[in-house]
Amino acid sequence: MHEVSKQTIETAQKHAQQSIEHSEHIQELGKSLETNHQREPEQEERIKAFGETMHEHAQKFKDLADRLTEDPSTELYSEVVTEHIKVNEAHIKAIKEFKKKQ
Repeated sequence: MHEVSKQTIETAQKHAQQSIEHSEHIQELGKSLETNHQREPEQEERIKAFGETMHEHAQKFKDLADRLTEDPSTELYSEVVTEHIKVNEAHIKAIKEFKKKQ
């Protein structure tokens, strides 16, 4: 059985924590748009929702990355990478929504 290196685990954990923090920033952006009325309400809600989706996947990303210390299997690491991809997909959607014209 192949195992993931300690350095890779530490990098995944660090990146997962950064993803959580970034998702919180996206959620805050959606909230700040609400108070500034810079966008249509539906657009603000979609941005917040993408931030929430990011956060959910980022938290799962972190939980799985933390489990790698006990189970450094490539199977678990594959799950970690999948959650990371889902975080990025939600982030891209949030950016596209933010860039839309009012």
